[in-house]
Amino acid sequence: MKILLVNDDGVHAHGLRDLAARLKRDGHKVNIVAPDSERSGSGRSLTFHSALRFEETDDGVYAVNGTPSDCVKFGIDVILGERPDVVISGINNTCNIGTDIVYSGTVNAALEACMHRVKAIAVSYDCADGDYTYVSDFVARNLSLLIGLLPDDCNTVFNINFPLPQSELKGVRFARTGDRYYDDEYQYVEGSGYFITGSPVPAKDCDPQSDVVLCEQGWATVSPVRISLNDDRVYSAVKEVKL
Repeated sequence: MKILLVNDDGVHAHGLRDLAARLKRDGHKVNIVAPDSERSGSGRSLTFHSALRFEETDDGVYAVNGTPSDCVKFGIDVILGERPDVVISGINNTCNIGTDIVYSGTVNAALEACMHRVKAIAVSYDCADGDYTYVSDFVARNLSLLIGLLPDDCNTVFNINFPLPQSELKGVRFARTGDRYYDDEYQYVEGSGYFITGSPVPAKDCDPQSDVVLCEQGWATVSPVRISLNDDRVYSAVKEVKL
């Protein structure tokens, strides 16, 4: 397969490079188009008001001065000039579960692939041990199966999260996307400004089949995330209302 790898941790991130090496061992043609520096939390943002530039740092490896979504769009339209068979975003160095995906550059890069009718998956690992071998192997072994499970309309991606090393995992489960909340606050640093800090609030009243709950229980999760912005339930309730 022709695979485009992207991420939000930057072109030199270990998770990205380890996954690329593993996929190449299986004979896939792999190109990396990734930000030239970390762009975590950039969501689906694209660069409109400044020029995009890229540099080929290694054979088939391109650093872009833009966001993860830029890397997908610019990578397909300009750098590669063709659509890959699949886009893989990651391996991110922390999990992106629940409502994290609203902000996640990793997951939204995969969703950007939907706009180009390319199937995609996002992969994240809370890698305290810094060893991406097991997660890279999981992606490589299951890639054809996962891509085959995605609908052909390319409007859905799989969001994969590994909260623990292999030795501590209970297994891998398909999961719904849950609700995740943070105890956030802004801290002032003299001479710099304000920085947001915080930690996740333990899941309460959350779907027991959600990625938030299952990851807390020690499972890795695979969640289908669809790009549709429609709320059909509300639309059905209000469509006859006269304004």
